[in-house]
Amino acid sequence: MSRTLYVDPVGGIAGDMVCAALIDLGADLSFIESGLAKLPVDGLRVSTSTVKRGVFAATHFLVECTTEHHHHRKWADIQSMLENASLPDRVRSRSLAVFKRIAIAEASVHGIEVADVHFHEVGAWDSIADIVGAALALENLQVDHIIANPPPLATGTIQTAHGNMPLPAPATLKLLEGWPVRTGPHGRECTTPTGAALLAALAKPGSMPSMTIINTGTGAGTRNPEDSPNIIRMVLGENVDSAGSLTSVEVLEAQVDDLPGEHLPPLISALLDAGAVDAFASPILMKKGRSGLLVTALASKEKVDAVSEAMIRHGSTFGVRRYTAERTVLDRWHETVETTYGSIRVKIGALRGEVLHAAPEFEDVQARAHESGQPAPTIHTAALHAWFKTQEQ
Repeated sequence: MSRTLYVDPVGGIAGDMVCAALIDLGADLSFIESGLAKLPVDGLRVSTSTVKRGVFAATHFLVECTTEHHHHRKWADIQSMLENASLPDRVRSRSLAVFKRIAIAEASVHGIEVADVHFHEVGAWDSIADIVGAALALENLQVDHIIANPPPLATGTIQTAHGNMPLPAPATLKLLEGWPVRTGPHGRECTTPTGAALLAALAKPGSMPSMTIINTGTGAGTRNPEDSPNIIRMVLGENVDSAGSLTSVEVLEAQVDDLPGEHLPPLISALLDAGAVDAFASPILMKKGRSGLLVTALASKEKVDAVSEAMIRHGSTFGVRRYTAERTVLDRWHETVETTYGSIRVKIGALRGEVLHAAPEFEDVQARAHESGQPAPTIHTAALHAWFKTQEQ
């Protein structure tokens, strides 16, 4: 049975907060220490303590190093270090995925090649311990997929190795492209690039899923502001063991015989933008022998009115039919795999804990194909091969 981790970044998210919450959740600190000892960083020590943040008791994660280490490392140095370390395969792949997301974001922000990126704060031993420590804790807890609430983004400025920088940090913004976010405090970084990278590489946004709760944990940030608790909450659960989840969905339909072909793609896009779960069109024969289209959209009850309006506004119909249908859906989540062409998300579908389908996300395949100049089928095959390889380990 697969396990889901639900993350609620109440006061924000940073690498040390993630490690702290996972340990409070039940991850074995000695397992994390043993894994970190396999990195070529002498004198690295980690410890925890119980602290109060506002009215909440929480675990605080502390990283110390008894020897001096150069804080500026290239992406290639980090990659080599992790690939050569004797770590569990999923720990290595998750750690590499996080660092690679940061490298890509930093390259975009500074207008340089990924190979030329130098990690500053994130290349320091404490950030390395946070990222690899989080991957070790996830492995120890046997977490298969992660869902997270929107993180808060602060405003103002902060002093970094690059000088005085605006908040949110440019790399944080880049990393969270495509993610829902919420307003954070002024002048106090609450979501760090490391925290954002952990979300971008390992999680997907969403609300609390249906699951059986195993345990909960609370991690503390270093600061203890008076206005809000600087904590992150996590919930570990097992997916509900059922023959697929039975859910209801609203079906919206409209027949059209006067919609030009070039107007159909923007109509489908408008339906999806309005919140439709899916949208499609089928050729039909209408009254008076006219050829036409049956435009169909599936939507939740919360989105049905918005999707219905989009069908009327962007189509040519004078009315929309709707009815409720039941559907059986597989448990689903995303796993990120590393290929020679880059990171690719793979959508997983499971029935009673048995994985039945694995499908590389088309947008990722298309993006990697564009970047590499390789055909999309080649990228698709590489992603599937990489995913199946992880299942053999």
